[in-house]
Amino acid sequence: MQDAAVMDQHYELQQTQRLSVIVGAGVEARLAAVVEGLSPDGVVIIHDAALCSQAQRIGQLIGAKTLLAVPCDAQAKRLNVVERLAEELHAANTTRATVMVAIGGGTLTDLAGFVAAIYLRGIAFVSCPTTTLSMCDAALGGKNGVDLCGLKNRLGTIRQPNAIVMDTDWLQSLPDEMFREGLVEVIKKAAVLDADRFAKLEQLAPALLTRDADATMQTVAMAVDMKMTVVVADEHEGDKRRALNAGHTIGHAIESLANGSLRHGHAVAMGMIAECRAAKVDTAITQRVTDLLHAIGVDTDTPAHLRNPAKLWEIARHDKKAVRGHVPMYVPMMLGAGAIVDLTEESLARAMS
Repeated sequence: MQDAAVMDQHYELQQTQRLSVIVGAGVEARLAAVVEGLSPDGVVIIHDAALCSQAQRIGQLIGAKTLLAVPCDAQAKRLNVVERLAEELHAANTTRATVMVAIGGGTLTDLAGFVAAIYLRGIAFVSCPTTTLSMCDAALGGKNGVDLCGLKNRLGTIRQPNAIVMDTDWLQSLPDEMFREGLVEVIKKAAVLDADRFAKLEQLAPALLTRDADATMQTVAMAVDMKMTVVVADEHEGDKRRALNAGHTIGHAIESLANGSLRHGHAVAMGMIAECRAAKVDTAITQRVTDLLHAIGVDTDTPAHLRNPAKLWEIARHDKKAVRGHVPMYVPMMLGAGAIVDLTEESLARAMS
């Protein structure tokens, strides 16, 4: 830790890779040194098309000559987009010594991470997440992917970036709804991993509701540490990493059924509460999680048109986490300690009633 307002942490992965994660206000200025440290023969930026001015500013800072824009809509994480980006990388004479920098939210960092993992069997990758959702979850852990057959992240890789740089100043332009949805992922982690941090989030909730800069910094740093502690212990999705799926079994089903009308973080919030009900988690614990989500301004009630048990079950049983007919959920049996519980068609119907 170099400064009270900056988290500069290193995580050892696969015994051979040292991942640097830098979080704080104004850390964009450190990007040039991060990229230069990878000894590039060139730098290419893949960015959300809505962030052109930011990408151009960063491009000048790090000497990027190639900037590739991606409209980050529902069609972004598709194989045809991967193919287009790969062709553009080829046209830009990208080599194995080129560094790719991704600038955008979770959709963009997922997509760019996937391209970086497969182009020339892997090139150096620096992730610059620009939303709370990507800072607190999506850009962490090395899971990259694209969608297939209407299912999220059906194709993907697990490959860590070389560095992640998160400038909390980038969050200032986010609409409130987008700002809050990323906080859901921090609450999810604390609910199943760390009771003390859950209590800390309860204290920070009023400040987070007003988007206080210091509370935001503390929360993002908390999310990084909780997730990366799990990832270091279980990089390739064994039992420990399943904790990070809390809220996602039913949440992904709700999100898929919503077909783009519901943000991911809000679907996870709804999924967390529905999974607690499906697993018959103690009502006091479920209520405490609900109250914290409400305290940061997030609704946990699944809309009536998405509360269709038959359709949700059809989606959930095809989730990538489902194995041999079992559809696992990870729920807080007590705050800070989760467990795997099977979702069934009957328990899902009960949760949606």
